[in-house]
This record gives sequence, structure tokens and C-alpha cells, in this order.
Amino acid sequence: MGNGKGKAKELSPQDAALLIQMNYRAHLAHRSQVLRCLRDLAVAKAKLKELRSLFYNLSYRRRLSHDHEERQRFSEKIIVLLLTVDALEGPDFMVRTAKKSMLEELESMLEIVDPQPPGKQRSFNRRKFDLPEGGAIPNEKTAGVNNAVRVINTGKGK
Repeated sequence: MGNGKGKAKELSPQDAALLIQMNYRAHLAHRSQVLRCLRDLAVAKAKLKELRSLFYNLSYRRRLSHDHEERQRFSEKIIVLLLTVDALEGPDFMVRTAKKSMLEELESMLEIVDPQPPGKQRSFNRRKFDLPEGGAIPNEKTAGVNNAVRVINTGKGK
């Protein structure tokens, strides 16, 4: 490979097979994580659909406006689902987008069912600025890359 952009030496068939296996296993792990998160999101979406049907049922809304205990139970259901969805972490853009839209819908439902006084706001907006200050993310990325290089180099030594 004389153009200077490629690798300095050719990989042996064993090294190439090891590299392919490692990359394929990483791909499978990533895919299974995405699928697991999508499955959890589907379960949460079904619960959201149930809550939405109750929320848009006019007779149930009337009952909520008059029955404090029922309103409290419904608010708790929304909060539990909101916290469940917020705890889901997916590496895929589709997962993050679905999660964001579900959280926004749940927050708006909760605000209508159980409005807070003007001086007392809920702290659900934390997720908008989840990144830690001080550059912790680049350090994590560097550590991850260094770990991957070490694993590849360890595999070549065998």
C-alpha cells in the first residue's frame, strides 16, 4: 500500500478474521441494545396509548376534575410512565426522537391534569441539558477509543 493513506502492512488471514469478528460482535451488541430499547419503548408506547385514551375521554376528564383521588392516581400513572421513558437510553437517533416526543406529550398531559402554581415548577426539563460541564464527554470518548485500540492490539498479539 504505497499511497501513504492505508495501513503499513497487510493483515494476516487470522488477524483479518479476528478484526472482522470483533467488529461484527460490536455491531451485534449495538443492534441488540437498540432492539431492546425499541422493545421497551413499544411497551411504554402501549401504556401511553392507554393513558391517552383516558385523557381524551370527556367523561373521565369530568371525573378527574371532581375526584381528587382519581386525579392523583392518574397523575401518578403519568409520572411513573414519564420516569420510565426518561430512564430509557438508546444509542439510536430513532430511539431518542421517539423518547423525546413521548416525554413532551406526557409532560403536557401532566401539566393539564395537575397544574403547578407559578412559583413551583417541575424539574423534568433536566434532560434538555444532560451533558456534564467541564468536558467529561471527550474524556469518555478518549478512554473508549484507547480501550478499543488496546483490545485490537491484544488480539493481534495472539
